[in-house]
Amino acid sequence: MHLLRPCVIALCASPALAAPLPTLLLGSQQHSPLYHSQGVVQAQRSAELSVPVSGRITQLSVRAGDNVKAGTVLARVDGEAARQSASASQAQIAAAQAQLAQAQREFARTQKLAAQNFISASALDAAQAQLKTAEAQARAQMATVRASGAQAGLYQLSAPFAGTIARVNGDLGALAMPGQAIVAMYDGSALRVEVQLPASVYANLNQQAAPVLSWRGQALKVGRIEWFPSTDAGSQTRTVRINLQAGSAVAVGEMVQAGFSLRGSDSQLRVPAAAVSRQREFDTVYVVDHSGRASLRFVRLGSAENGTFPVLAGLRAGERIAANAEQAATLSTSQAGAR
Repeated sequence: MHLLRPCVIALCASPALAAPLPTLLLGSQQHSPLYHSQGVVQAQRSAELSVPVSGRITQLSVRAGDNVKAGTVLARVDGEAARQSASASQAQIAAAQAQLAQAQREFARTQKLAAQNFISASALDAAQAQLKTAEAQARAQMATVRASGAQAGLYQLSAPFAGTIARVNGDLGALAMPGQAIVAMYDGSALRVEVQLPASVYANLNQQAAPVLSWRGQALKVGRIEWFPSTDAGSQTRTVRINLQAGSAVAVGEMVQAGFSLRGSDSQLRVPAAAVSRQREFDTVYVVDHSGRASLRFVRLGSAENGTFPVLAGLRAGERIAANAEQAATLSTSQAGAR
């Protein structure tokens, strides 16, 4: 149901009353209607961490709810074969470096002999070729070591950013399969609300007006807004992402009420909740006439929004009502008793 923004009602005190009774002068005001929906709070940064290889979980360093720093080791999977391969590659690179050093010394000695014309130019060329071969072998071994180190790193999960652990899947000793999420985490310092709106409604939204967000009666401060341009073919909805300003107390996964301004305007007469009194199954207000006398009147009101009710019948602009129905009832009773 489309609800309307409350209009501004002037507050004043009627001097004609025997006791000071605050009153309201009713008036209508042009305003934009709202379309109400719900959205889900999400983290702007989240990650589900898994390993691309199979193995048994040998370490789980965190639990759900833990706060971790970037780079913290979260879990390890058995990667003994990868570690052995990395160690073997380190031994091979040591041998390649020794061969390179020997080739460098041999080439330096050959250069000296060639300068003294003790050996032929072909022998110098052969020594230089051996040196280049040794250098190439050393580079190849170093690349192999880096690849082995990267392979060993696939068995370890580290936090890509500082955040909160949302979920830990599996237990120590359990078999982890490639692509299976072991740890899920998010950054709670940057939140957003994602709302799915019908495509027909989306076309009528006033994107120049910021949406109104509330969570458990608390208003949320809106930051940058992302209006998705494409429509989901299956649900015929469009997405709006509303970034929240830092410091929002709402938790990830909570439902938030969202109000979007629609194009066009309308006029609406509204009364505050404090001015309304329930009489059996009817709504009433105290209308104050020009002489200052307050009289009870039955009215028909719509659904409450932001502490006010839209007037459907029983009141018109320019009339004055008591700002507080309870205070007006007490004063009316005391005046009747005095008479």
